[in-house]
Amino acid sequence: MAATVTTDRARWLTLVAMTLANSMILVDQTAVPIAIPRIVDGLGGSLEAGQWILVANVLPLAGLMVFGGRLGDLFGLRRVFLIGAIGFTVSSALAGAAQNMPWLITVRATQGIGAALMMPTTMAIVSLTFPEKDRGRALGLMAGASAFFAAIGPVVGGVLTQYVDWRAVFLVNVPLALILVVLTLGNAPAGDPAPGPRAGIDVRGVVAFAVGIGGLTLGLGQGQAWGWTSPATLGALVVGAAGLLVFVRVERRPNPLMRLSLFRHANFSAANISQFLAGIVELGSAFLLPYFLLLVIGLSPAAAGLALIPATVPIIVVAPLAGRWFDRAGGRGPLTVGFLLLAASSFALAIGFSAESLIALVPGLVLQGIALGIVLTVNDPTGINAVPEDDRGQASGVVDTSEQLGGAIGIALLAMLFHVFYWHRFVDLVGSEGITISGEEFDRGREFVMRAEQEGLGQVHVPPFIRDVLAEFKLAHVEAYQLVFVVTGVLALLGALVCFRMVRREDRPVRSRIFSRRSRWSWVTTGRGPSITRKPPVTR
Repeated sequence: MAATVTTDRARWLTLVAMTLANSMILVDQTAVPIAIPRIVDGLGGSLEAGQWILVANVLPLAGLMVFGGRLGDLFGLRRVFLIGAIGFTVSSALAGAAQNMPWLITVRATQGIGAALMMPTTMAIVSLTFPEKDRGRALGLMAGASAFFAAIGPVVGGVLTQYVDWRAVFLVNVPLALILVVLTLGNAPAGDPAPGPRAGIDVRGVVAFAVGIGGLTLGLGQGQAWGWTSPATLGALVVGAAGLLVFVRVERRPNPLMRLSLFRHANFSAANISQFLAGIVELGSAFLLPYFLLLVIGLSPAAAGLALIPATVPIIVVAPLAGRWFDRAGGRGPLTVGFLLLAASSFALAIGFSAESLIALVPGLVLQGIALGIVLTVNDPTGINAVPEDDRGQASGVVDTSEQLGGAIGIALLAMLFHVFYWHRFVDLVGSEGITISGEEFDRGREFVMRAEQEGLGQVHVPPFIRDVLAEFKLAHVEAYQLVFVVTGVLALLGALVCFRMVRREDRPVRSRIFSRRSRWSWVTTGRGPSITRKPPVTR
């Protein structure tokens, strides 16, 4: 693949289009959950059906991103991106016009398929558009802006739902998508594959990977609602694990969906581990933090969204600086420092929770924004620059999938850890006061918590029996949050260690065993391996 963009104006307009695409998808993911209660009420659905508004979108997005990237490599990055963008736009319009829950859930699934074609190709298009000396800064700007808009998604969703209509959460995508389509057609390089015979689509690999990632995402995402030992949860996890095992086996054939040899590039492997760990910390903490603001501090949903701005503004400021840092020094230093700052932010938040005030959380939120601005900016070019240009579409899909899978695991496991610790601690605290809770009071208390989660503790009436245990309720929450964020801090330290040990300015192959003469011959002669010199292939 060779870039066809020759002017700075076209390069920057391409970057604007790709950034808008990524931001739109991420805002959609974070804004829709706020609107679900209104959607369920408006369409006459149930809360159980409301969960599938999210699940139907996440499953195809997580399961098909590698496929979307591979299609871009085979048939042209811009072509596949535009197909995804048109599908996403039409699906968004149909979601805004939905008349019942099956209608909405169906078009949410097609919206996820469109996003799966868009997300990996955005990164590959930007990598193709900018020369290597400017690529880190460009990818940094895209990552920083996308992370910023994803963070303010709950505010956008809350404002549109409360002051306009829940349908506006979907319909706002339509004009934005049309703008990015026009910008892409006029400025982005085609990214067509090199002339010659094209490899076929690895259908078995697509199915196995989609089943594997989809099963794991479904089981982890619904484990809290279904119960972690329920047949549905265990069945989804088993199917997911089996799908990935089958995928690894079938990918050893020629023309695979994912070239497993890409993981021989140390920087690419490190970028995926880094993105996985960053996804756990970033999305897991983003899921839990608003509930602290709602249930302990007592803010309204809109105020809670605004209160998280100290964690979002630094991303915009730091991202371009981190991109320049990467262009000068490579990924090792920025990623190591970024993860150390992310660990510091988690520990600072754990300390700040005990004050039960917003002011005490600001230092940790600011540190988190700086850290994510560095990690999310530098991680993408670290992985993408390590692989040949013809594989950058699928490589982008792999990195994006690592983040999605990390986020699913982070939300599921951190939420489970939080709820288990919180409930046991609350029971201990109440029991030490000699207070017993009847079954009726338990059910009413659960309804009260659900209302407080939607409206904020300060905006709901506190029943007398809840008022008697409110101090214990808050203390149990504080201690559970402290435990969870200490865990995220430890995971961030692990990320710093991985990046320090594995990432280098110049990528190098991972030494691994060659299982047969045939596998060694095919790896070397296809240009994927370092051959006799043990040097990585040139990736200009």
